[in-house]
Amino acid sequence: MTTPGPCLCGALRKATRAVTRLYDDALRPAGLRITQYSLLRNLSRGGEQRMRDLSAVLVMEETGLLRSVHGLEERGWIAIRTGDDRRERLLSITPAGRAVLDDAEPLWAAVQRRMNDELGGRWDGLMRSLAEVTASAAS
Repeated sequence: MTTPGPCLCGALRKATRAVTRLYDDALRPAGLRITQYSLLRNLSRGGEQRMRDLSAVLVMEETGLLRSVHGLEERGWIAIRTGDDRRERLLSITPAGRAVLDDAEPLWAAVQRRMNDELGGRWDGLMRSLAEVTASAAS
């Protein structure tokens, strides 16, 4: 039997750690990490969302998402309310969350442009490949 080569998971985790560090460093002046930016951006674009739906969009376990949203709630950047079913949690971005997101947007855009420039013509293919990997692994 042939060994399939380098571990996909290991390679993706290594890349993710490096890219996360880069984006976290860029967003530090706004007081955000990339995970927080992502949550706020999703809530800003999608409006109020059930925690279950947001965790599916972000491909995160609900328990991990819950830990992340509590920090954002403590800072006043998101609001959490109970849905019709008492177990259901609905998340929304607050005006303070929109303000921090507005501050972070140019910082995020600058690092996004940097990575796009450095990857050049490979950017679109990489983004398609990552979407395919995510869909394949999540199914």
